[in-house]
Amino acid sequence: MKYGLVSGCLSEDYRQVLRACGRIGFDGVELDVGADFEHNLLWSAAGRGEVKRLLAEGKLELASICLGTFWTYSFASPEAEVRARAAGFVRDTLRWCQELRAGVILVPVTPGAPGEGEEAPRRWIEELAKVAPAAEEAGVYLAVENVGRGCGKTAEALLGIVNGVNSPFVQVYYDFGNGLSLAGDPVGEIHALGKHIVQVHAKDPGGQYMGEGRLDIAAVAAALKAVGYDRWLVLETPETEDPPAAAARNLAFVREHI
Repeated sequence: MKYGLVSGCLSEDYRQVLRACGRIGFDGVELDVGADFEHNLLWSAAGRGEVKRLLAEGKLELASICLGTFWTYSFASPEAEVRARAAGFVRDTLRWCQELRAGVILVPVTPGAPGEGEEAPRRWIEELAKVAPAAEEAGVYLAVENVGRGCGKTAEALLGIVNGVNSPFVQVYYDFGNGLSLAGDPVGEIHALGKHIVQVHAKDPGGQYMGEGRLDIAAVAAALKAVGYDRWLVLETPETEDPPAAAARNLAFVREHI
């Protein structure tokens, strides 16, 4: 297992995050791209060069890139222009992943409009199918994540999208903390998703630190082992008043228990 951290957990810009993750001892980092993408280091050759240098200095890998832009531009949107913009983010990020040697793009299954019903999963399948060939060519997974809003809250819903697209490079980014928060059974969902899981977010709902919340850590660890998952475990945990100390504490916990 490799252990990473979502960049937002340190509440700093990429430069500080990468330096801190190297000092703490993470194996890698997930860079989250938000609505201010135009000012993001990934959107310029010079910026990507700086990211590459800082990764090397910290002896880190880029575990993944999270397309937080999908909270503004969703594949579920009823507007074709919005869906096209979302596809553009995917294609750009595929290039950045190749350049920075990341194998996964996190795609949160975000909503498009209130009361969208069955149209949302249909749009997600159609739009992912359009960009899947580019992902296959790049050798980078588009991994749909279970999040609190939208049509992908459950393992069943995620499998519906993945099976609908039917591409080896459209798979699942499972967040077992979200699964619990959404009233699901993370252990059962891990078994249901099985080999479709290509990356995992770790959080423990109800606790400030891993091991202090409502999650049955031992059962989740056993389920991941049972389905043969041995890739990245990426912490997406509360910042607390001392984000680096919290990140170090959570890293030590998951290294021991998962």
